[in-house]
Amino acid sequence: MTDPWPPRPQLGRRRLLKNVALTSLSLPIVGAVSACSSSSPESTNTNSVKVNWSNFTLYMPVDDQGGFPLVESCAKDLGVEISYTEDIDDNSAFFAKLKPVLDKGDSVGRDLIVVTDDFVMPWIRGGFVQEFDKSNMPNVSNNLIPSYLGAAYDPERKFTIPWQSGFTGIGFNKQKIKELLGVDTITSLDQFFDPRLKGQILMSSEMGDSIGLVMAWQGVNLDKFTDAEFSNALSFIQKQIDSGQIQQIVGNESALSLENGDVAAIVGYAGDLWQLGDEFGFEVPESGGLVFADNLLIPAGAENKQWAEKVVDYFYEPNIAAEVAQYVGYVSPVVGAQEAAKQLDPELAQNRWVFPSQEQFDLVKFFIIMDATKDALYRAEWQKILGN
Repeated sequence: MTDPWPPRPQLGRRRLLKNVALTSLSLPIVGAVSACSSSSPESTNTNSVKVNWSNFTLYMPVDDQGGFPLVESCAKDLGVEISYTEDIDDNSAFFAKLKPVLDKGDSVGRDLIVVTDDFVMPWIRGGFVQEFDKSNMPNVSNNLIPSYLGAAYDPERKFTIPWQSGFTGIGFNKQKIKELLGVDTITSLDQFFDPRLKGQILMSSEMGDSIGLVMAWQGVNLDKFTDAEFSNALSFIQKQIDSGQIQQIVGNESALSLENGDVAAIVGYAGDLWQLGDEFGFEVPESGGLVFADNLLIPAGAENKQWAEKVVDYFYEPNIAAEVAQYVGYVSPVVGAQEAAKQLDPELAQNRWVFPSQEQFDLVKFFIIMDATKDALYRAEWQKILGN
């Protein structure tokens, strides 16, 4: 089988963490004020500006010293300090940690956060986000791929700007599945739940990822499903946990467990598997996979809203977006990023998971529950699965 991935960065994010033993994922980066963009608000003293940005791991290019060069160049261009922190492992846990502060109307100490689309609604419903001022974001206005407009949770993109998009499916260790299943790739959940992989699989703690894949496998229409269909999928997963088929349900560390050889297969993301190397593979199940968008939001009470908007806008420049795509291996929402990638890395521009065709999108569905009551009910049931 032909490897679908182009060449990867020599030092992946997870390998970097192990090799240089970083003690913190929060890196304050200061830009020279003299390099401040001419479009920056003149009334603000940039010496005192610090933009605090929380993101998931594996979502920003990193250099051999553990720094984030694009964040550094953004800080220099704007003449501000950016504290970039990879402290989001799970949407639900992150929201639960911040909600008591948000409920009081206090600042959560962050100007920019990243939230997956199926968890955006609790932020918007609660009034916990601020509306973007697009006058500070000309690149976003011009370069957001039109298909990202019209999202059910934010049709006009007033509160959310896509950071990256991607595919949820099955990630696997090629050598392990060859030894255990005698195959080169996993293309179905029948293989994923094969008894020969007992104790060798992980599922995602993100409800939509795990439940969505199982429901699609069970023939459920993800655009419109019943309580009974949801409960059936939930019961199936619980049985797999009880039997020991599923070793554990975890957050973003699943890819690290796969890389370490702790398991043979995971519910994971195409971009993460791309970063792990040629020994690993990713496929969307034949029964259907999922597509998601992780979105940039400005929390209520953020102290540097206009500068957070300018940080977002910086990453919507096509050449910058192409550099992000080259490292993270996720789908760029930026018009012109694929053209820029042709100059940067021609093989990357042909990657079916980074710049997918319509045929690729036809294999996947969004999993978003718009009804607030049902969403709360389903998430409460999912928390029981997680032992909470």
